[in-house]
Amino acid sequence: MARRTKGMADVRPVTLLGFGDDSVRLSRQLWVLVHRWAGLTIAVFLAISGLTGAMLAFTDELEPLLLPQVFRAAPPVPGAVPLDPFDLRDRVLARYPDGLITQMPLRADPDRSLRFNIQRLEPQTGMTVPYAESWDEIFVNPYDGSVTGRRRWGDIGQGAINLLPFVHHLHDSLTMDDWGRLTLGIAAMIWTLDCFVGFYLTLPVGSTPRHDGRRWLHRWRSSWKLRWRQSSYKRTFDLHRAGGLWLWPMLLVFAWSGVSFNLPQVYDPIMRQIGYLPIAEGIVPPVDGTGGPDVDLRAAARQGQSLARAVARRSGIAIDEGGPASINYYPQIGVYLFRFTSSASVARANYGDSVVIFSARTGGLLKSALPRQEAKGGALHAWLEALHLAAIGGLPYKFAVACAGLLITSLSVTGTMIWMKKRTARLRTLRRPNKMSEITRGAG
Repeated sequence: MARRTKGMADVRPVTLLGFGDDSVRLSRQLWVLVHRWAGLTIAVFLAISGLTGAMLAFTDELEPLLLPQVFRAAPPVPGAVPLDPFDLRDRVLARYPDGLITQMPLRADPDRSLRFNIQRLEPQTGMTVPYAESWDEIFVNPYDGSVTGRRRWGDIGQGAINLLPFVHHLHDSLTMDDWGRLTLGIAAMIWTLDCFVGFYLTLPVGSTPRHDGRRWLHRWRSSWKLRWRQSSYKRTFDLHRAGGLWLWPMLLVFAWSGVSFNLPQVYDPIMRQIGYLPIAEGIVPPVDGTGGPDVDLRAAARQGQSLARAVARRSGIAIDEGGPASINYYPQIGVYLFRFTSSASVARANYGDSVVIFSARTGGLLKSALPRQEAKGGALHAWLEALHLAAIGGLPYKFAVACAGLLITSLSVTGTMIWMKKRTARLRTLRRPNKMSEITRGAG
């Protein structure tokens, strides 16, 4: 009988994500370790981000409940119309003549105070700094211009007026500014990659949808369920696995948008591959500088509206004249940024998400951005930002974001509990032979 030579058909395929017998076991062991240590590394950061994000989804609703005397403004008589925001700005600057307000909304809500961020120029450096050591934001009644409150944004020592800003500061930088943002950006990058690892680990072992689709789907269906009548460990495991599966799209959105906010040096190059360009791309600061404390925001807003209408006509879109809008001035680069709401907007954000940028020196258009008409990378970025900030869908989506934040925290907790349970079991197994040897020696 001729001796059979070992050919390629006899060699088991070994692939990193293969579905073969031994290769799958080795592959899954590797990815289980990756998932475990990635999760443990970022567990605390995800727990903080989840809890704080759940609160921040309702910032606009919570602040008036906390301090209605600061954040609410009832009309003096039925049907009263709020004053023009520029008139309110003029009243604030008349009270603080050395103040500088470079950002403001163009419309006042009828039942809310109007917030102004107020700064001053530092004579030695020419840079803008907070107006006072104890405050840099002022709240004004839109009907009479009276001041309802002041705060230094994020200073929790000032009490309830700064609770939500402090939560925001904790959420976006762990209250550590640049270092905190870098830390959270790295955590978000690990989280983004771990989303795919975690999803892979829920897939059934031993069959593929191509060869046995019905059986494969039947086995995978169990990964989406909770075994309520089983042991507490199995319930914890199921909550972690099924919760991650049901939430997976939102987890990926929050993870990757977290990279966007905190780690642009990674996010921007990747998103550029599908057409995304940062809003400041191509804006060159003037050599001699422009602007100052007497910058005419009223005239700038008129110019911004004119440019926005021209862009809208060329692009075939409609401007929502009653939607959120704002004007920003950036003295360091000598430009105005006019935000508005249009049919090309993704969300009705607080200040508008359609943008025109124009020169403070010439008034000429430098750049425009219309989310729905951007390249697919730009449109995707706009959607990621709106979904992360709960700026779409009204209260139902805010509730969804808050629930997702709490579930993200629970995933961190259950993942840690699973690791602790397995670690305890491994240590118990390692100790068992030692005890047997002691008994043997004692018997001898």
